[in-house]
Amino acid sequence: MSPKEKILLICNFAIYGLITFFSYSYVDLNLTISQNKFILTFVNFMQKLGYFNRPYATFIYLILIAIAFIFFSYNLWLFSKNKVGLQYLKLSVIMNVLVLIFAYPFLSSDLFNYLFDAKIILNYHANPYTHRPLDFPQDEWLRFMRWVHRYSPYGPLWLGFSLIPAVLGFGKFILNFFTFKIFMGIFHLINSYLIFKILGKIRPKYQLLGTCFYAVNPTLLIEGVVNAHNDVVLATFLIATVYFLVLKKNVFSYIFLVVGTLIKYVPILNLPWLFWATFFKRGNIQKFIVLNLVTMSIFTYVFSSFKISVPFISSGATQVQFQAWYLFWALPLVALVSNLNLIAIGMAVSFGAALRYLPFLYFGDWSHEGTILFMELVTLIPILLSILIFIAKKNRKISR
Repeated sequence: MSPKEKILLICNFAIYGLITFFSYSYVDLNLTISQNKFILTFVNFMQKLGYFNRPYATFIYLILIAIAFIFFSYNLWLFSKNKVGLQYLKLSVIMNVLVLIFAYPFLSSDLFNYLFDAKIILNYHANPYTHRPLDFPQDEWLRFMRWVHRYSPYGPLWLGFSLIPAVLGFGKFILNFFTFKIFMGIFHLINSYLIFKILGKIRPKYQLLGTCFYAVNPTLLIEGVVNAHNDVVLATFLIATVYFLVLKKNVFSYIFLVVGTLIKYVPILNLPWLFWATFFKRGNIQKFIVLNLVTMSIFTYVFSSFKISVPFISSGATQVQFQAWYLFWALPLVALVSNLNLIAIGMAVSFGAALRYLPFLYFGDWSHEGTILFMELVTLIPILLSILIFIAKKNRKISR
């Protein structure tokens, strides 16, 4: 490995190490992670920053995210120019996951709901589709949980998956917490590997660039490994569908697509394109990926804009708002297309999604006036700017 790559790895470790430290600014005030005096002192110090100096904490978050994306952009440029190699990419991805496993899910409380759903099954021998955390008022976890009034909104396969880290946690919260983070980190590594293998078959020229776009994307790392959203697992099934289609193992493609629906219903939307690819346009992988990408992009917009019926949710509808973890439905497909313009737009969307948390960090909730408008603007403006830049560059080339 070259001296430049070693320096980059050190920078990489520093950036995500700082994000990991910063994440403990938002440990719930009712949660005691450890009785160790050093850890207690550290967490208490960080909580004073996150809860009682919100403007400073928000500014620090903004700086960290900006640095992470600048570094990410530089990495993509280096890979596009073949100035760094596979070994650096491998070490970078593994290092990021190992560091961020220890981060607190400071931007979401969904992880605790995953843990409690598994607890309902293992400890209370009840059904998460008919029982809520609120139905167990004696449980100590309720002190630091959110959304205690909801039934499990996820498919049965996800509930089965959530039992794995719960069993390995041996009933201890902190062990359960970290086994779950490790579990999710492994899926991020699996997704990176699958993207790398697919691109090696269909677009070898962009193999490292496309893999880097997914694997080292700050927003996907934060949402998948830090906040541990189960969409990183859903992405595995979306990517594996493509992977087995590339290998011409069509039966496995159908299995992974259908089984993935048992985590969330999203993959089923691509079933018509799988029929099309296997029965009418056999071997046309690029068009299949693009059709999947268009479908996922449209669905993300519709799902974020209109109330629609949702399987596995007893109330039948979900909140109408774009969430950063929805990017797992489309960005892995952008990585597989590996079009430079799409990658640039994907970077813009990722950056905007990370900025959507600023009002929450600053105010402590989402209810302040102008919050929704701000989130819409930081999502749309980076996309529009990137599109305008492409149009300007294209017109400049034509005029020459």
